[in-house]
Amino acid sequence: MPVSLSYPHDPATKVPRLLPAAGVWSVAAKLRQAVARRGGPWELDPKDLVSAATRLEVNHSGVEVHWDFSHAVHDEDRQPVLGICETDPTAPGIALVSINTSMLANRPDLLLSTVAHELGHVVFDVPSAAGQPARRYRSVSAGAHSFDGATVREERRANEFMGALLAPPVPLHLRLVVHARSEGLRMVNAPHHGRVGCRVLAHDTPPEAISGIVTALAADFGVSDRFIAVRLQRYRLIEGGQP
Repeated sequence: MPVSLSYPHDPATKVPRLLPAAGVWSVAAKLRQAVARRGGPWELDPKDLVSAATRLEVNHSGVEVHWDFSHAVHDEDRQPVLGICETDPTAPGIALVSINTSMLANRPDLLLSTVAHELGHVVFDVPSAAGQPARRYRSVSAGAHSFDGATVREERRANEFMGALLAPPVPLHLRLVVHARSEGLRMVNAPHHGRVGCRVLAHDTPPEAISGIVTALAADFGVSDRFIAVRLQRYRLIEGGQP
């Protein structure tokens, strides 16, 4: 049975309405609920993510996702990219997702985030592509690329979806509290987007302590330290952080 997802959109064109970050996080949370857990409760496995996202129902429209992990991936300028999500006007409702595993060897964290990023395009960009010229949504890794304004918005939205899918605000906050308490770090009351009633890390926490917490969280969720640092900022889980 396909995973059913929904978000505000134009009913005629199926183009997403302008969503706040929290709206994107909510859609990611619904998909995360459908992903099986191979290991612990926090980290997702790319195989489980692909399995859960082979057939989706987005705003009552079926989307079938064909995954390819076997070939090198380039954009139209022959620049290598980590992944591409493509649509074909002759095959409406089908997303063709290619992941450049040759560039992701020995980087399971980058493989996971690339799969999640391309899923963001599947969820938000593929439904409106039916009947339109072929489209490509790419995860850039090398070479010079320039995007128009609409593409920048699509890429940012896919990144926001990826972040919330792999390290959601509430689970990330809960693990932050666990690690902070184990290190005896000071927690304070401040506005945030995480677990209601939980405190956040104090702004005057020593940088080396924050670095240690970030590394521990990265191990929990199977992503990079940089990934976690961005999510902590987005969710305002360190006092004074800006989204």
